[in-house]
Amino acid sequence: MPRIVDHAQRREEIVLGLWQVIHERGIDGVSFRTVAEAAGVSIGRVQHYFGSKDELVVHGCRAMVDAAQADHGPKPLSSGGGAAARDVLIAFLDAPLPESTGSRLGASVWVTYQAKSVSHPGIAQVVAEALAGRTRTVEDLLVAARGPGAAAGAESRAEALALASLSEGLTLRVLVGALPVGEARALIRDAVDRALAEG
Repeated sequence: MPRIVDHAQRREEIVLGLWQVIHERGIDGVSFRTVAEAAGVSIGRVQHYFGSKDELVVHGCRAMVDAAQADHGPKPLSSGGGAAARDVLIAFLDAPLPESTGSRLGASVWVTYQAKSVSHPGIAQVVAEALAGRTRTVEDLLVAARGPGAAAGAESRAEALALASLSEGLTLRVLVGALPVGEARALIRDAVDRALAEG
């Protein structure tokens, strides 16, 4: 009886190895050999699933966005908005703050992808789409938190961009040890409450 191969699991193993290499050596340290070693698989297996280093790196960037959305996407609202939506918004903005070893690794890999996006169009497209999608989610939650009668518009888009950018900047500060995570959370909470009070 032929053995059943879980191709998705094999790709995931390779991507986890890729992220480990990026965390330790940066994107320039990625090769089929270094990724195979980190993933504990053969070079041939990596080459079977990815035709080039570039394909592997861009796939890893998309996989990181998908994983972040699955792990840190907003929880469904149990009610129409108001205080529940405020809490979901704050949790969504807090989610990227690196506290555990795993979240620190993920944050450092994401920062590396962002830096590489300046000179790599494929990565730039993935990063730009992810940032735009995150800002749209923040806007949706902000409008929901304002309750019935609130509507999206230029003002809510600008406020959402400011909140998303604050969260992203604080994540970097926490990652490099320039700010305690508790202080970052307090700043996010205060910024959300100011935005809701002004709305």
